[in-house]
Amino acid sequence: MHFANQAEFDQPSSRMMAMGMDLRPERAIVDEKGAVLVHAQTGGMLNPARHMLNAGVAIFRFGAGSAPPARVAGGAWWIERPEFEKLLAFGNTHGIAVPVATRLLALVPPEWSDMGLLVRARVRRPLLAWRGLGNSVVVPKTDGLGNVNLPHANEIAARRLHQLFIPGLSRPGIDALTIEGTWKFTPEEAKRGWLYL
Repeated sequence: MHFANQAEFDQPSSRMMAMGMDLRPERAIVDEKGAVLVHAQTGGMLNPARHMLNAGVAIFRFGAGSAPPARVAGGAWWIERPEFEKLLAFGNTHGIAVPVATRLLALVPPEWSDMGLLVRARVRRPLLAWRGLGNSVVVPKTDGLGNVNLPHANEIAARRLHQLFIPGLSRPGIDALTIEGTWKFTPEEAKRGWLYL
């Protein structure tokens, strides 16, 4: 089977990015000769595994409310329909907005996105993705006063959420997704139920 993003998926860096590694050279820890010893890492997924997405599958992604839907759809992080339904059920059960449920189960701190736009897309051409459970996130708060800590809770079935990292969607001409719907959330709606400490 031919996959629209085979070349991007086959790059060793794609699995590293799925694991939450920041591959920017200026963020790496290097030795005295400049050789990279380790990349900074936070979030991502635990033990990403190869996963095929067939044509016709619906996938969902949150992005910045100010971004055009096509740019959000070019991002790498997605979830499939069963996971999205789990987010809806979790939000309804706990009386929180779907973006907040996504923050909690997919481990997305406010510093990464305002979660103001939801995109539902349909896979047009088969794709390869990395699939796994989210890993804990620790990032500095935007106000500089401490960190945002989002520990994973994969040992609790109700909070276990498989995510997808689909490399190559931003490549011009890949044409592998059709945007079927978009939903905007005001900043207040996107934060309903989120507590800032």
